[in-house]
Order: sequence, then structure tokens, then C-alpha cells
Amino acid sequence: MKVLVIGATGKIGKRVLKSLAKTHQVTALIRYPELQAEYEKMGARVLTVDVEKELEKKVHEATSGQDAVIIAATAGADGSSTEIELLDRNVDAAKKERVRHVVLLSAYGADQPNAAPKELFNFLSANNAADEYIEHSGLNYTIICPVTIVDEPSKGSIEASEDLNDADGATISETDVATVISASLDNRGLYGRRIEIKSGSTPINEALDFEGRGEVANGGRTTLRRPQRS
Repeated sequence: MKVLVIGATGKIGKRVLKSLAKTHQVTALIRYPELQAEYEKMGARVLTVDVEKELEKKVHEATSGQDAVIIAATAGADGSSTEIELLDRNVDAAKKERVRHVVLLSAYGADQPNAAPKELFNFLSANNAADEYIEHSGLNYTIICPVTIVDEPSKGSIEASEDLNDADGATISETDVATVISASLDNRGLYGRRIEIKSGSTPINEALDFEGRGEVANGGRTTLRRPQRS
């Protein structure tokens, strides 16, 4: 499978790319030319982009011919319009190029930013905007919403739900988030789903077998485009 990874220079995106490069034809779209050689050694085709001058052109070039796109770059802690625009252009390109599946890394609570502490509102509302855009794009999508991500050893087991309970204080490791994203790529049972995940006791592939458990996708939960805090 031909896979484009957006956000490959982030901690999670890099883990995803290294994993997928072993079995797939992977392209990385990155902002930093000095990292090109490093990512090529991992087995990726690398395209660099100047986001101020050539964003739309390079996004479409990178997306052309891909079977799937992984967007492992979240919308940014400050919820800036630039980051939202970047994510929107990724989705637009995937739609134009008729990409089979798009997997988006979001965040737990992004569907209810008004319920979050004030300091998280911008971050969650920006992710809310990205989630909403892809949910209404007409693409086959999977949105992955981890709870607080920590730099700890992988457990290899999680809890996954379209409406996760008891998430207060819950965490999940960077490695397990990356594994979930990679495992979602070929899982048609995750099409049209927004999945909330935390560390748990169920092996990852089993936890992601929603179709096997007969759970119908809810889809379209995120409906507030760029919400305003009340």
C-alpha cells in the first residue's frame, strides 16, 4: 500500500513512519530539508514543503497516487488558523486524489471543547474543526482521539470506544498511539469512526475490532465548526 504520512517529524508520526516503512511504500511530507536524509534512511520517499509559499502544490503532489493518508500532526496547542488551514488542505487533497482511507490524529475531548478547562480550549477547538472537516468530506476516515499522551513504555493493550468512559486522569503511551494509528490503516471496520483510546488491558488489534463485535459506527459526532467558548 502507498501511504502518505503528514506530521512525520513529530514523535508519534516518526514512530508511525518507521513502522509502516517496513511493509508499505511510505512518503513523508516534511518542513525541514535537513531531515531528508534521515527519513530516507528509514525507507521513506521524502518531499519537503515551504508552508508559506508552496503548501497547496506540495500537498497535492505528495497525495497523488496514494492509497491512504495518515495525518499525525494535530491542530496545534494554540489552535492557530494556519494549522487548521494546513489540515484542511490535507483533507482537500485526499478527496481530490480519491484516497481510499484517511486516518487523523485528534484528541480526547475535541468534540466538546466548551467543556474543557480554559487552557485547553484553543487546542481542542482546533482539533474539533479538523475533525468536523474530515467527517463531512465524504472520505473514508478514521479519527483517533487519545487521552493524555505520555512518554512511557508501550503496554501493547488499550481500551477503545466511540464514547470512552472513566477517562479522567487516564493516559496512553506515545508508542501505543502510534501502533493504533498503524493498525487502523487496513481496518475497514474503522471507516467512519471517531475512536477514543486510553491505556487498558485489551490487545490493540482486539480492541480495534469494532466490526467483529457488531458495533455500528456512530460517525459525524463533531458538528461545531470552530466553536466559541461560552
